[in-house]
Amino acid sequence: MGKNILILFILLLGFQFLSAQDLTKGKKYLDEKKYKNAKAEFEKAIKINDKNHEAHFLLGQSLFFLKEYDDAEDEFEEAIDLKENVAEYHFWLAQTYGAEIMTANVFSKALLAPKIKNEYLETLKYDRKHISARIMLAQYYLRAPGIMGGGVEKAYEEAKTLTSIDEKWGRLLYAQLFMGENNFKKAEEEFKYLEKNYGDLPDFYDFYNYYGYMLLNQNKKLEAVEKFKKQVELAPDKANPYDSLGDAYISLGDKEAAIVQFKKAIEIDPLFEASSKKLQKLLDEQKK
Repeated sequence: MGKNILILFILLLGFQFLSAQDLTKGKKYLDEKKYKNAKAEFEKAIKINDKNHEAHFLLGQSLFFLKEYDDAEDEFEEAIDLKENVAEYHFWLAQTYGAEIMTANVFSKALLAPKIKNEYLETLKYDRKHISARIMLAQYYLRAPGIMGGGVEKAYEEAKTLTSIDEKWGRLLYAQLFMGENNFKKAEEEFKYLEKNYGDLPDFYDFYNYYGYMLLNQNKKLEAVEKFKKQVELAPDKANPYDSLGDAYISLGDKEAAIVQFKKAIEIDPLFEASSKKLQKLLDEQKK
């Protein structure tokens, strides 16, 4: 009897080791944006141990990036069923609902909207400092009608809370909310404050993306170019800053400069669809 228990114990350890190995390999594929390979690894891990909540979560992420949203939703929900108190699981489920709502009919949108809000609330229940969830919840409150739990005051309350947690992200949220209400004067005041106090932080590079597009919307094209250039300077290994700079050059009518930027974005991330589509459009126009 003791020998059988020992053998069972060894087998269980072996299964756990194999599962962990599969997750490590799959995570590497995720980092490399090889989502089909990652999906295969996480599916293998789940076959070994279908109670592995992290494997279900990571499979959900792979499916999300492959735009297989229905299946991604199933995996995130399974991960939550297995381990409810992980904030990131709820956040990614909310993101999946958000992706689904983009192509849903009116009836489905009405069903999905409260689910999105509830999952962001669940995220914050387990991690009140989750910056992205608080930003997304505020955006929901700003845009959703009152019957779906929306409300401008609720959105600004989230910005106030986030500012107490992390000033730079809170004030950026304030700027976004002001933009959402077309109060560009107050938004620009926030942007100028943020640029003065936090504008050289590499991990805050995305701030210039919001600033630049606000300036573009106000037809301040040259100023927008400078903000996007600063974003590229802070994050030269990210695709989106080059894509944004390309958009600014298009607004100026400089298609050659835009092509250069879109090509740089695709060199960094071959799966970056936004730049790929815009680049192809510009190249097609050159042939005419």
